[in-house]
Amino acid sequence: MKRKDYVSQSELPKWREDNKPASCPLFGIEEFDPVVDHDHVSGRIRAVISRESNAMLGKIENFYKTRGAKAVFTLPEVLRLMAGYLEQESQGPYHPVGTRQVTKRFGRMSKPEQVAILTDLGIEPAALEEAKNSKDRTKLYRSLIVQ
Repeated sequence: MKRKDYVSQSELPKWREDNKPASCPLFGIEEFDPVVDHDHVSGRIRAVISRESNAMLGKIENFYKTRGAKAVFTLPEVLRLMAGYLEQESQGPYHPVGTRQVTKRFGRMSKPEQVAILTDLGIEPAALEEAKNSKDRTKLYRSLIVQ
């Protein structure tokens, strides 16, 4: 007699293929290495998702389980709060590490991208003319953000 509410290890590849969505439900990518994700508490299958999103989800769930013992909110609530937090516009001043990060990113940009950013920040054309290379433009950019 076949079990109705269970997928055996040998049936898992077919179940994965039969239930693979057009794109990963978490990352939205169409070309992905599909894996069958399951809830480690209930043991039940949740969905077919990308291997990368499954790894990230596992790390988040394990971190919450081991480090979130004093959390007032459930993991889904924390994730919803995190999404809102990440979507809000940053209002504070530049952080020292953040300054290094954005300056390095600026330095790797093409000249037209750098010029566009500096122009948007109000740099006069004469100052742009003096910044002859990426290093000069990066120094100019950094001087603007650490004023």
